[in-house]
Amino acid sequence: MKTVLITGASQGIGRATAKIFAQKGYNVVINYHKETELAEALAQELTQKYHITTLCCQADITKENDVANMIKEIAGKFTTLDCLVNNAGIARDNTYQDKSKQEFLDVITTNLGGPFLVTKAALTIMEKGSIINVSSDGAIDNGYPLAMDYDASKAGLIALTHDFAKAVAPNIRVNAVALGWVNTAMNQDLASEFKQKEINKTLLKRFAEPEEIAEVIYFLASDAASYINDAVIKVDGGKTWMN
Repeated sequence: MKTVLITGASQGIGRATAKIFAQKGYNVVINYHKETELAEALAQELTQKYHITTLCCQADITKENDVANMIKEIAGKFTTLDCLVNNAGIARDNTYQDKSKQEFLDVITTNLGGPFLVTKAALTIMEKGSIINVSSDGAIDNGYPLAMDYDASKAGLIALTHDFAKAVAPNIRVNAVALGWVNTAMNQDLASEFKQKEINKTLLKRFAEPEEIAEVIYFLASDAASYINDAVIKVDGGKTWMN
């Protein structure tokens, strides 16, 4: 039975991704930072419903010791790792005039430094398999000025995807998904007028559901994507600048 590690798996896209991997028969490692109750409830749900083995790992992905301990715990329980989904991330939207150096660096450290640390550590117990990085269309062509730190971090994550793909080929494939707007807690407080404006820019005229993103992530990990490597797949509903 294969094992997947999903960072930021207690809610949102990470939670949906954990569910689809469990449904497909993977053992699931649920990484979380603070949401202990949500993570443990998800683990119990997946174990009971899909009869797989779960492991909850509390770890701040920006801290090397936390990451090292998480990988050590995974190795102790499962020996090896077959798939890594770098999903955890934060956003701190405000104008560049109001954005402090520390706020900017916090986003970069979490969204870019974190995946680097987790990937580096995970590769010590991965002989073959797949790594999927969760990036953003804001890293490509739909940047949002209030989130320039977020966009920069996700652009860096795409570069990291390309470089790791070259570094660990041919046994491990490394790809990224570049997301548009998704109905998650991170976006629940958007002003209705702004949200409608963004919907109008999207050819499918709606935000994505977390499960739709999870399907693409699982596809990239599956044998159906066995010849996809070093790729960035946009999953944004056909976002344009049309109003």
